[in-house]
Amino acid sequence: MTNTKGTNAEKQERLQYALNLLSQDLAYSLVVEKLHEKYKKSYQTHRKDVKEAYKLLVKKSDFKKEEFEYIIRRQIEKIDETYQMAKAKDNVAVMAGSNKAGNSWIRNYVAVKREIDYPEMWQNQMDNESKRQSFGGIDRLEKEDHLYVHPWYKHCKDQDEIPF
Repeated sequence: MTNTKGTNAEKQERLQYALNLLSQDLAYSLVVEKLHEKYKKSYQTHRKDVKEAYKLLVKKSDFKKEEFEYIIRRQIEKIDETYQMAKAKDNVAVMAGSNKAGNSWIRNYVAVKREIDYPEMWQNQMDNESKRQSFGGIDRLEKEDHLYVHPWYKHCKDQDEIPF
């Protein structure tokens, strides 16, 4: 089998082209197809190129939380749109594939969200703990017959007592 990867200069050119296509919000598979049409290398080589370009794109990007949430919402909308199109055409294979993609999307979203939100949640917890200690430990408002009541249970009790 011959080497179809090419030289480093060609690889950099393919990476740049893949970055341009990814920045145009094209699907991963379409970028691989366009690379194959232009450079005539193996699909595996082009998939590796797109994966590297995507890593570069994500590594150099700096998102705010609002921008990240918008991007995430757009991704799930695309998965839902794919599912609905497949459902209209009675294509069970694509429906199953979009469900799998949705499941992996949720797993990845939770992992990314954990990385983003945990430091902030930890800092909020430390701030709340320092405030509580300055008031002598557990707040008097959270005591019921000298027993500690978790704020969530207190919230649920308050919600139950709201008149309709």
